[in-house]
Amino acid sequence: MNKSITFLSLILYLLLAGCSGQPGTAEKLGKEIDKSIENSKETLHTITEKAAEKIEHIEHAVEKSTARAEKNIDETLEKAAEKIEEVVEAAKEKTSDARSHQK
Repeated sequence: MNKSITFLSLILYLLLAGCSGQPGTAEKLGKEIDKSIENSKETLHTITEKAAEKIEHIEHAVEKSTARAEKNIDETLEKAAEKIEEVVEAAKEKTSDARSHQK
């Protein structure tokens, strides 16, 4: 019986100590876990923001490069068209000259 009273007293003491308002080991651990989770969220948020900024920078660079490439292609096509016209005109002149000499 004495052992039962001692055991019940110990249980009662532990329950009261747990409810006394002073942080126990489990409560401290819970707070550390909460703090760790909050720090992880902040880190992920920062990483996500930086990644979004990098993606925007890359998109801008690609758009700029694409515009430059389009301009170069257009200029090259214009030059090619001019050369083709020159060759066609030269061919017409030679054909005309050749016909003139045949007569």
